Amino acid sequence: MRNYILFLSIIILIFSGCLDNLFGEVIYEKTPTTIEYKISYGYIINVSGNGKINITYTCPLPDAHKLQNLSIVGNYPYRKAKYGENEMIVWSFEKENVKSIKLGISAEIISNAFLVSLNGSNACDIEDINQHLKKIYCRDEGIENKTLIQVTNGEIKTIADKLRTSNNTFDVGKNIFVWLKTHTTYVYHQEEQKAPQSAIETLKLKAGDCDDLSILYISLCRSAGIPARLVKGYLIVEEDNDYKVIPHAWAEIYTGMGENGWIPVECAGISGNIDTEVHQNFGVEDAFHLKVYVDNGTNESLNLSFEELKVWYEKSLHLDIKPFLEVSDVHVKNYKNLVVKKNGERFYR
Repeated sequence: MRNYILFLSIIILIFSGCLDNLFGEVIYEKTPTTIEYKISYGYIINVSGNGKINITYTCPLPDAHKLQNLSIVGNYPYRKAKYGENEMIVWSFEKENVKSIKLGISAEIISNAFLVSLNGSNACDIEDINQHLKKIYCRDEGIENKTLIQVTNGEIKTIADKLRTSNNTFDVGKNIFVWLKTHTTYVYHQEEQKAPQSAIETLKLKAGDCDDLSILYISLCRSAGIPARLVKGYLIVEEDNDYKVIPHAWAEIYTGMGENGWIPVECAGISGNIDTEVHQNFGVEDAFHLKVYVDNGTNESLNLSFEELKVWYEKSLHLDIKPFLEVSDVHVKNYKNLVVKKNGERFYR
């Protein structure tokens, strides 16, 4: 009976994700680590009346590492373009007396979860980072007349300096992440914002959505001397035994680890537990994240990441413009447990 009770206790601990005391590791519940799905996004423009309409739309493509097949939605002239690391489809055309226009892309995706070890011993030192990279990704950045990423702000700088307790990029980036999760709360904005909150606005409010929290985190990292950038994309969400897709944003910081030296940081986690947030969201991009746009450190790039469809039309027309965003044919290929060891080793098993 005692052996049975011990066995039962171990099973309970496994499923609760708390094997730390027994084996020096934490095991979380199984999660999809490889998924396949089809995603479609873009705009539908319904037109009433007669007259000319002129459309310009730049649509970023999904992460090339995950993209399997791509279809262009809408039989209109377009060109392919590259902006920084981003592949884009660009439409610019004029039509007359049309009733409906649909523009966008449809793509088949295979997404694998990605993570790095929590042991940052292989990360580069802040002082050893290429100066050109620092120049690009350690400065203020904004859209139109609003500075969003605020590196030189006195309050931001004071916090960043306190959190730079070492010269290791990974350790400092993690310190800043823990500070962010301790001092801010994720909130969903019910009303559509014309622009995200600036870093100092989020600092004052102690709350923000995924854009806002990522912008504050990026500002703190840059102020500490760590190159950081904004990532825009989509998040697949399981809801009521079905899946939906929502726009999303997160951050990447340069540590010399990960993909070309960059690691992902999900700033909008809501677990409420700091260890869980670090284990699951710092240096982790789960299979439900789909990157479509990476900021290249310029105001123009940041503007483009928030830019939507541009339409000019004659006064005789009335337009109803709606975005479309759909996910279908979702198939989970692998379920695995996230395992985190006391020495910082982290992997899926």
